[in-house]
Amino acid sequence: MRPSTYTRLSAALVSCLTIAACARSDAGQESARASVITISAAADADALIPPLVSTTQGKQAVDMLFDFLAEAKTPISTSGDGGFGPQLATRWQWAADSLSIAFSIDPRARWHDGAPVRASDVRFSFALFTDPKVASIHAGNFVGIDSVSVRDSLTAVVWWHARSPEQFFQVAYNLAIMPEHLLGAVPRDSLLRSSFADHPVGSGRYRFAQWQRQHNLVIEADTANYRGAPSAARVVWIVAADPTAASLSVLAGQADVLEFVRGDAFTQARKSSRVRTVEYGSLDYGYMLFNYTRAVAGTPHLFADHALRVALTRSIDRASVIANALDSLGRVALGPFTRATDGVDSTMREIAFDSARAGQVLDSLGWLRDSKDGLRHRNGRVLRFSVMVPSVSATRQRIAVLLQSQFKAAGIQIDIDAVEPHVYSARLAKGDFDAALNAWRTDPSPATIRQVWATVHGKDVQANFGRYSNPGFDTVIDSAASTFDPARRRAYYARAYQDIVDDAAAIWLYEPRNFAVVSNRVTPVGMRGDAWWAALPDWRVTEAAQP
Repeated sequence: MRPSTYTRLSAALVSCLTIAACARSDAGQESARASVITISAAADADALIPPLVSTTQGKQAVDMLFDFLAEAKTPISTSGDGGFGPQLATRWQWAADSLSIAFSIDPRARWHDGAPVRASDVRFSFALFTDPKVASIHAGNFVGIDSVSVRDSLTAVVWWHARSPEQFFQVAYNLAIMPEHLLGAVPRDSLLRSSFADHPVGSGRYRFAQWQRQHNLVIEADTANYRGAPSAARVVWIVAADPTAASLSVLAGQADVLEFVRGDAFTQARKSSRVRTVEYGSLDYGYMLFNYTRAVAGTPHLFADHALRVALTRSIDRASVIANALDSLGRVALGPFTRATDGVDSTMREIAFDSARAGQVLDSLGWLRDSKDGLRHRNGRVLRFSVMVPSVSATRQRIAVLLQSQFKAAGIQIDIDAVEPHVYSARLAKGDFDAALNAWRTDPSPATIRQVWATVHGKDVQANFGRYSNPGFDTVIDSAASTFDPARRRAYYARAYQDIVDDAAAIWLYEPRNFAVVSNRVTPVGMRGDAWWAALPDWRVTEAAQP
């Protein structure tokens, strides 16, 4: 008999914890789970080398393994350096003209192999993130930084070609520091094939222990870390078979954390005496992404037609879709930002649901209904496209079905293409899709919208997977990012947001409310909207797990 999802998950958890407990010889009398935090994940990490990480799961692990120059405080301020405290750098000094910042590296900092962290590692890491051969989707976060130089072994100097309000945030928040002595000789286009990719070495408060892909990922406390040992001896990510299994594992006490919960599992968690729900801020939005370079329905660059995009948006009753899929745990998205983003206000115009107007526009574009099948045809072609969805996302699969029904009522056929997470990520990067239901977690800085929506130059698409281009939007965003006056800055952003919404760059679907499910044996702290896991080393385990 084939084991149930629940049984397979239980076996995976026991196996992983056994391995984790044996990962260090000094485990001693420690209870097998007394100081372990287990996270139930619906998907595996995609990579553990910072420039190559594109998933939330990968980012969670990377942030535990690698250090940044400074540590973001809560709430995060992106202007100046007031929103940050020391991390790898003990202090920093601005140049008189504000075109450079000198970071003093903590002399106690060590890589997990024992080698000292040096200023040259900072220079190397910047070069790695920005090298076209690496093709990091995060390269755009460093636009405007000219270079990083080494003043001495413990002083790295970051140089800009022009002043901007978010200079410090730009480098401190985005630049994970990696070891040059281990990665320097690895060809830049072969990082994922290196031994480092399977056994990363950082300087963070946790060190890598084990990664069984599609099964589990284990990190363990760096007990001699220069910033102090973390509270929990180990953190274990268990990759669940599906979202339902992920929820069950926490509700049954077999895992401690589920980063967000939806539907019936939310109701069950609210009633449980074993766990509690913890709401944290949301910087996420979900959207239907168009591929602007794809030939669809026999038409090259079909989605480049603005009138068609507006008609598609008007064909969807987004409020109904989101209420059905998320109930009270989500609301209709305004655009590629959230309501907490600087520059967003209640006066923003949206493209409203209007099936009659949508039909008129589609008629004018030559997409006419056929009385036989009810679908719209032009030149013998059906208005039909596929929508790629990650198979592990129950929310997006549910939304896809609802969209399919509403599009069909408008005479448009969409085919749901559910694929495994690693396939989804690879196809997004290659542009191998018609449309996709994507979700994106924004950074606290509104300027990082450029990473996803600024015009692509050359082959480096960063995270602009649909290859969207709007030069007017680019110009206004650039002006906003370089303006020091807060009021003018907000006005620029508001204008840019309205431009991209009016352009119907995508169908903006939902902005979720984020609730984590956390075991009562674990006390979470510092759950931020941009990174709920940021303070994970300081989470406390107050009691052993139930057997």
